[in-house]
Amino acid sequence: MLLPTFAVAQEDTRPPLTVGVNAVRANFDPALALGNVDFPMTYNMFDTLVARDFSKSKDRTAYELVPGLAQSWKRIDDRTMEFSLRPDVRFHNGQPFTSADVKFTFDRILNPESDYVFAKNLLKVIERVDIVDDLTVRITTTAPSPILLHLLAYHSSDIVPKAYFESVGESGFGQKPVGTGPFAFVKLQPDESMELKANDSYFRGRPTISSLTFKAIPEVSARITALANGEVDVINSLPPDQLEAVKNLGCCDLRSALMNHHFLIYNTFNPVMADKKLRQALNLSVDRQLLVDTLWDGKATLPHSAQYEAWGPELYNPDRPTPAFDPDRARQLLSQSSYKGEPIQFVTHPVYYTNGVAVAEAVVQMWKAIGVNASVRVDEGWTKLKKEDPALTVRNASDWVVPTDPAVTLYMTWAKRFWKDQERFVELAKEGETTLDTKRRYDIYQKMIDIFEDEAPGTYLYRAPEFYGVRTTIQWLPNTDYTMDFRPDNIHFK
Repeated sequence: MLLPTFAVAQEDTRPPLTVGVNAVRANFDPALALGNVDFPMTYNMFDTLVARDFSKSKDRTAYELVPGLAQSWKRIDDRTMEFSLRPDVRFHNGQPFTSADVKFTFDRILNPESDYVFAKNLLKVIERVDIVDDLTVRITTTAPSPILLHLLAYHSSDIVPKAYFESVGESGFGQKPVGTGPFAFVKLQPDESMELKANDSYFRGRPTISSLTFKAIPEVSARITALANGEVDVINSLPPDQLEAVKNLGCCDLRSALMNHHFLIYNTFNPVMADKKLRQALNLSVDRQLLVDTLWDGKATLPHSAQYEAWGPELYNPDRPTPAFDPDRARQLLSQSSYKGEPIQFVTHPVYYTNGVAVAEAVVQMWKAIGVNASVRVDEGWTKLKKEDPALTVRNASDWVVPTDPAVTLYMTWAKRFWKDQERFVELAKEGETTLDTKRRYDIYQKMIDIFEDEAPGTYLYRAPEFYGVRTTIQWLPNTDYTMDFRPDNIHFK
């Protein structure tokens, strides 16, 4: 008779977890994988120097900054902060985590020749990273930065291992990523699945699940069927009209959190959209409450202009009204504008946003009601359209929900290529992101919102919720940032 081996005797009794998601892409370098569909995977493989604790907010729409891979930090002067790193942390491949990895992480992004365009823009305030010793680094910014810690807590600042990255290269790392997070990479099949295994030496504690698999199931009905059949344990991106279907399964319930703002961008470089009276008319003709009530079952919220409550009481102005709906005033402005009936296309991706096509169709009807020659264009290549493209007049988008500071959620959202005359907006923004005076920052950002509302380079529609179907035996809560956190303190089994 063969006696059982020690490995068999110590068989892992923790359950595996499978998540049905709308997409699994091909590259998981965290400085490139910065889409909403990427965050569930990268968040569970990587860590940042500074962490975000969403549990401190009852609805998990705000967070407090807490130690991550850095166990503490202190300000040396207005432009320099020193970080003490956790000892005895290892990457998934066994390599020790040191200050050399921190320096490499940011140096690779900030290299002028790097491919990390969006991450580089987010982190452009960093001038340099200096190694003090193996477990101490100093980060110096180009100017005083009130948001450095928030930026260091964002996905683009996930720490990668220098030696491994250099050995496999950027492309190799994206296909076989290595981090310090609670789950380690096993296998990637783009458009099909991503398999991870528990990192039992994780510095925040041993994961409560043995493995974590993300399975791409693009169609909502197929995700619900997979949940019903026990093929998956959690599914994401449920539209409101499918919530009852999940409730009626009997095996599962719903979890949700408010995510980011959905909005419209107007291409003001296009001659059709150059007149701000036309843009103001378009904004006034949109009945946002009707969109919320009919397409989101009342569960989305209307923003008080270009703001998030998570900015905090020192920067958020609750007295700003929600965007107005006034079709009579819209018709008046339209008649005063230079608009002569030229076609205006609302461009949207077919599946990227929940209700994206339905909202486009509804908004186009509202524009037609005031006399605009509008139509919907469904285009999978929507993000590749340039300002010079005559087909691009309007497209939908969403902003940054974190980092929760106006230097990101306001400035970086709107200081983009489609707003032609934004010199004053940008001038104020640069002052706001380089002053430590909170009262001065409040005044700056309120002026920026005034400019935004008057110039109307776009308009906010609503703050959208994300709905998840979850097995009733699983205790798990979603965060506002699409992260799907499966760290040991956020997932348990009944």
